[in-house]
Amino acid sequence: MKDTHKPDVIIGIDNGISGAMVAISAYHGKVIDKILMPTRPSDKSRECDAAAVCEWIVRSTHTDDIAVALETPSKHSPGTLALCSMWDCYGAIRGILEAYGIKHVRIAPRTWQAEMLGKVPKGETKAYARAKAREIWANEDWLATPRSKKAHEGFIDAALIAEFYRRKFI
Repeated sequence: MKDTHKPDVIIGIDNGISGAMVAISAYHGKVIDKILMPTRPSDKSRECDAAAVCEWIVRSTHTDDIAVALETPSKHSPGTLALCSMWDCYGAIRGILEAYGIKHVRIAPRTWQAEMLGKVPKGETKAYARAKAREIWANEDWLATPRSKKAHEGFIDAALIAEFYRRKFI
């Protein structure tokens, strides 16, 4: 399933309003840029800010030759509202990618996790993901803000999704 054409940049997207986007080089996997999922207020909560997503993709990649690995929402979530917001965010991002003709693949969480993390004991996925990210990108801190004390799981997952795409599809 390898593609004969290698894009310049791969963007991994950890879908959802608490997710993130990470752009890596398709050639050596180095992190180019990262951003927490842009959101905006919506009634009593937040929703994906599709215009800000589009703006970040253009600003951070500096090329038209990109590919995107978009995590699909699962059918299960801690709550109905969380599940709805994940699908809403997924639809907004997918609409952007389709409208701009950006090459993308949709990847289920279990697919990239099995490939990148291997066999993981129940409840240990986040710890295994942090360890794998440290192994691949030793110099990245994955902090959401300068005041953050621990790595943002969305950054880690988005980077691993992008790296999965780089290894599997090009």
